[in-house]
Amino acid sequence: MVKSQLFMSLSLFMIATQAVGKSYYPKDFESKLHKETLEIVTNSIFEELIEITKGLKVPKKYAEKKENPKKEMTRGQKMIEEMKRKNREKLAKKRGINPDEVKSGKDLVNKVKSDNKKLIAEIHKEIKNAEQWKELAQSEIDDLKKRIINDWKEKYEARIREWEKKKKEYNKEKDKYKDTTFKLPEVLPTKKEDIEKEVAVEIERDYMVVPASMQIPIRDQKFRPTCAAFAGVRLLEVLLAQNGEDRDLSEQYFYWASKDDCQSRKCTRKGSWVGNGFKYSRVQAQADIPSEGDCPYISYSKTGNETQIPLKSSCEDGLVKVGDFQYHKTLDEVVSVLDQKRPVIASMKLTPNFYTTSSLILYRDRNKGGRTDAHAQGHAMTIVGYLKLPQVLEEGKICFIVANSWGEGWGEGGYSCISEKWMIKQRQSNPFVSVSYIKN
Repeated sequence: MVKSQLFMSLSLFMIATQAVGKSYYPKDFESKLHKETLEIVTNSIFEELIEITKGLKVPKKYAEKKENPKKEMTRGQKMIEEMKRKNREKLAKKRGINPDEVKSGKDLVNKVKSDNKKLIAEIHKEIKNAEQWKELAQSEIDDLKKRIINDWKEKYEARIREWEKKKKEYNKEKDKYKDTTFKLPEVLPTKKEDIEKEVAVEIERDYMVVPASMQIPIRDQKFRPTCAAFAGVRLLEVLLAQNGEDRDLSEQYFYWASKDDCQSRKCTRKGSWVGNGFKYSRVQAQADIPSEGDCPYISYSKTGNETQIPLKSSCEDGLVKVGDFQYHKTLDEVVSVLDQKRPVIASMKLTPNFYTTSSLILYRDRNKGGRTDAHAQGHAMTIVGYLKLPQVLEEGKICFIVANSWGEGWGEGGYSCISEKWMIKQRQSNPFVSVSYIKN
């Protein structure tokens, strides 16, 4: 009897295991669309950074900080130092001094005891020339950046023009999106000291973007409070895309799955928490999340019926399920997950400049576009990468590249980079969320 029960249990386990089939972990697959979108978005961010940092002075806390002598010099600095070296060598040879013994202008003065005034005057002239060279070097670099930006804009002119057209459409309706924000359910609230922790890990790359994360089309939730469902579904679609599978999954179903008290009865409570949707999917015996085609999203709300039940019968035709997911407390953890090629979901309280942004969202500009209103309670979005910020901005080490769910008219084609400082100040107490793998 015991053997029979054991055999039956093993059989059921094998059937359940076969039902979910292949597991999907982060991989490196990237399409042409991802690479093109990545180039446009990152260049847009860099262009805006170049513009806003013009004329800004380096804060004292950075200016007074001694630089590491082993730190690699910029191209302009290298040009200046090489010019100085040649001038010193020329002056040394003129006075019969071994150039190898002269490492600075001070060395020259010490070596020559006579005619110091004349020598010092020449050294001052050298310093003046160095400043001119510095200006020339900076001008050359600026011209190079300008050429790169112009080439990039010309290359993607049609696509950029399409995004600009959609931005005009978005601007006409952006106030309606404010009504889709809501107070997210509080789940495993993060401690204040963890929320306020700045990025401590060393950022070595200029930018990092999760593979395949920009080949998923930017969706539009329209005017329903379904941002968490869109963020969660996008994350799953990225993991599939990294494995070479182009899938459009159902936000309509995921919103329903995220609201356990609204699955069998109608309710009026708006919004959902993405972790609840992941948890529901993880415990299912087989693939539960269907395709968009089988369970299409309805862009308008139904009064008194948030999850719009009963769902279509085809919404039961699942394609994938969540294998496992995790919560993360700090920004350092977020950076670590992104470096593992996995997107992360954030829940934030919005500021006025979030609605009017282009490619960059800074905390210092938070009130641009009006005062924060009562509607800006909570919003979920998918973090797909990060980019280094210049210290002069005093907005943190990096900004986090996010994909939103308000169409391609928001930000730059639906993407923007949120500064570390804005992220810290506007975080909700809920943790960040990621998925380690999914199954089909």
